[in-house]
Amino acid sequence: MYLYHMVVHNNDGENISPQRVLNEGLDHKTATKWYSNSGDFFPELTERFRPANLPKWIDLKVAFKAELEAYEKPYYRFHIFSDKILVFNLDIASDLFAYVEDRYDGGKGRFVQGLPSKEDLIKQFWGSMRTVDEFLKNKPFNNPELYIFEKVPAKIIEYIE
Repeated sequence: MYLYHMVVHNNDGENISPQRVLNEGLDHKTATKWYSNSGDFFPELTERFRPANLPKWIDLKVAFKAELEAYEKPYYRFHIFSDKILVFNLDIASDLFAYVEDRYDGGKGRFVQGLPSKEDLIKQFWGSMRTVDEFLKNKPFNNPELYIFEKVPAKIIEYIE
């Protein structure tokens, strides 16, 4: 089974060339910034509600995202190579993002009406965490959000234009 990572120019003006990724591998420094990091919406709360027993390698600050299906070309494609690839429920992340939108709306509550609190959503976010294998066996939710917590080796990456 393959995972996919979209290739786009980074917003900060830095262009990570596909050749660099094919030579060095894919990690949080060479990954596109097109993907948002749900764990970074409210980092202080995410850290506060982080389960105590999690291994140190589960660090959302260095994680980058991939998808189970190709989105649009160009993209990188690589097989599942590690157990340090975790899946979270994207619907929970979308609800958390509503709180970000609400902040830009002046805190009027229009985006978050009827939603659980940020704290409860972050607890649910952590509770939704699965390995890729666990997710694929049971598919406990419809919208997966994949995080990779280690470098994808250059030798397994294909660039699809």
